[in-house]
Amino acid sequence: MLRGLVLSLALIAAAGTARAHLASDSYLRIEIDQAGATGGQWDIALRDLDVAVGLDADQDGTITWGELRAKEGEIAAYAIGRLTLARGGSACVLKPTNLMVDYHAGSAYAVLPFTAECPAGGRLTVGYRLLFDLDPSHRGLLTIAAGDQVKSEVLTPDHAQITVDAGPSRLGDQVTQFLRFGFDHILLGYDHLLFVAVLLVTAALHRRDGNGWVAIDGLGRVLIETIKTLTAFTLAHAIVLTPAVLGAVNLPARLVEPAVAVTIMLAALDNIRPILPRLRWQVAFLFGLIHGLSFASALGPMRLSPLSMSLALGSFNLGVEAGQIALALLLVPIAVALRHEAAYRRLIAPGVSMGALLLAGVWLFDRVFALDLLSLQPMAIAGAGR
Repeated sequence: MLRGLVLSLALIAAAGTARAHLASDSYLRIEIDQAGATGGQWDIALRDLDVAVGLDADQDGTITWGELRAKEGEIAAYAIGRLTLARGGSACVLKPTNLMVDYHAGSAYAVLPFTAECPAGGRLTVGYRLLFDLDPSHRGLLTIAAGDQVKSEVLTPDHAQITVDAGPSRLGDQVTQFLRFGFDHILLGYDHLLFVAVLLVTAALHRRDGNGWVAIDGLGRVLIETIKTLTAFTLAHAIVLTPAVLGAVNLPARLVEPAVAVTIMLAALDNIRPILPRLRWQVAFLFGLIHGLSFASALGPMRLSPLSMSLALGSFNLGVEAGQIALALLLVPIAVALRHEAAYRRLIAPGVSMGALLLAGVWLFDRVFALDLLSLQPMAIAGAGR
């Protein structure tokens, strides 16, 4: 059990050193008018494009409008080369137009409008391959507007091609897609996982007067406290995510992402030396508000109808909760089994917390100071507009 606990947290840490959250999502919108003319717009994060084609020519950590325009042809070729539209089995010809810039949740995105010359008749097929070879965790959030019908899809490496059927999207399919999207978002967001792990490593313990840890008696009490902590974290996500998606809250990623790393450091330090409120669910809720802001760009740019957005938000949050429960099912039984062991209370739990503290410190440095790690940096755009 001890080896399983250490291995689980080590896997989170090892994966997280390569990519600490900053989920890779693009937003593809395809519009079909009543005459059958097809066009669209593709919003792709600059940090992703920098990895794919290289944007920051002078390597100063800031992308200027001139640097972006200099790469406009490469950006269009890279993106259009990884998107296929076909109607009735015959390929459409995609033609990009003027490159623009927009911001989603404080992060800069290249906006690539395009037209599509498609054969008449037949159903539209969409094939998506952007960034899957560089980042399998990348997700393409697709919205298709055809007259009064608006459909949404979450495109993944194993769901990279879809055929657009007539009529509205099936309710069950939408729920399933956004449940999985939320589940993937938490499991691939290594900083969120590490924060939850830091909370759960002491789930079966409580503070005594001398500030040391003692075991909680009774499995039922442990489960209740664990559920309260995870639910508080998810509730905080939902409270922040909804107004953020609707545009009422919009903080830049250069502030939110370092703040997420700080929450991990504080929670880990509290496991070593108490500095936060005794009740874990209060800590989870307070810091969950900050973590929720880093999810803010997940759904908003899809421009769904109010009903579809409500459905997507609810399913997404349930998926996040399911991911946290999956981690709890892995870690809490180990913590419960070892809670009476002095070595766990005095060495293992503090040792795991110290490792999390150091790893979060590395992430904080990357997000604030390491200008060469552009895939982790929100990049300023000088002189550009939409």
